[in-house]
Amino acid sequence: MYEKFMFEAIGQAQKAKAEGNFPFGAVIVQNNEIVATGHCLELTERDVTKHAELIAISNACKLLGRMSLNDYVLVASGEPCNMCASAAFQAEIGTVIIGASRLDLRNFFRQREIGIREFARDAGHQIKIVSGVLREDAMKLFEGVTK
Repeated sequence: MYEKFMFEAIGQAQKAKAEGNFPFGAVIVQNNEIVATGHCLELTERDVTKHAELIAISNACKLLGRMSLNDYVLVASGEPCNMCASAAFQAEIGTVIIGASRLDLRNFFRQREIGIREFARDAGHQIKIVSGVLREDAMKLFEGVTK
């Protein structure tokens, strides 16, 4: 169901990687349509807040002229970090679709005790989280990438 949107998120991640950034991409979806995209710009812009998910959420809010995205879906090539998860919760996004999880990418991510599911529970945010959509394709993005 979400594969076609994950392909776009992975395409955004490939764009980020080609530009010299970490391979993360995200899209915001509503009613089976992509309304906004984002890819990591952290390294090229030397800005730790330029994560794919933050950019996609910001683009959607600006385009739609609203801060609540409660009827939208965030599709991310990799599991959102706590900063990006916080933004998704603040925007009231109801569903997050994840390609590769933090556990899938152990060699890239430092391990944390709190992932998006635990963070959502702690924040009291009701959210649907689906992991593993095109997992292998998302994991391939990190071949040869070091942090």
